[in-house]
Amino acid sequence: MLELRARPTDTLAEPPSVELRPLQPDDWEAVAEIYWDGMRDGLATFQTEVPSWAEWDATHLAGHRLVAELLGEVVGWAALSPASTRRCYAGVVENSIYVAKGARGLGIGRALLDALIAGAERAGIWTIQTSIFPENRASLALHEHCGFRVVGTRERVAKRDGIWRDTVFLERRSEVIS
Repeated sequence: MLELRARPTDTLAEPPSVELRPLQPDDWEAVAEIYWDGMRDGLATFQTEVPSWAEWDATHLAGHRLVAELLGEVVGWAALSPASTRRCYAGVVENSIYVAKGARGLGIGRALLDALIAGAERAGIWTIQTSIFPENRASLALHEHCGFRVVGTRERVAKRDGIWRDTVFLERRSEVIS
C-alpha cells in the first residue's frame, strides 16, 4: 500500500496529481483491500466481510465505478448501486466511496465524488443517496460539501458487531434533471 509522507513546508513543489479512471476487474485486489480497511475501522459500513468480485460486480452499476490512482497505485474507489429494483426508482442510486488511509486528506474523496455526480447526471440519475455513521465526520463533511443534504437520522437501524448503530441519511438531488 502506498505510504505518503507529509510534504515539507519549504518547497514549492506541487503534490502529485490523482488520476481517475473506470474501475476494472483487475483493480479488485486493491479495491478490496481499501474496502477491508474501511470495514476494520468500523466507521464506514455495516459490512464485515469483503464480497467476491462477482458479488460486488453484480450489485454495482457498470458505468459508475471509478478508481483513483496516485503515483500508479489505486488509492481510492467510488461506485453507485441501485437504491431499488423497482422501475420507478431507476434514477435513484446509493453511492459508496473509500480512500486508502495513507491517501486521506489529499482531495481524492472529493475528486471521486465529483466525478460520480457528473457521471450520474449524464446518465439521467436524479438522486444520489447515502447512509453514513454519525461518527464518520470526514465523510459527512465531504458529502455536504458536494451538495448532499441531511434528510434525517435513522436510529438503531442495524447492528454492527452486536451493537445497534445509527446512520445519517443524506441525498443529493440533481439540479439539471427535472
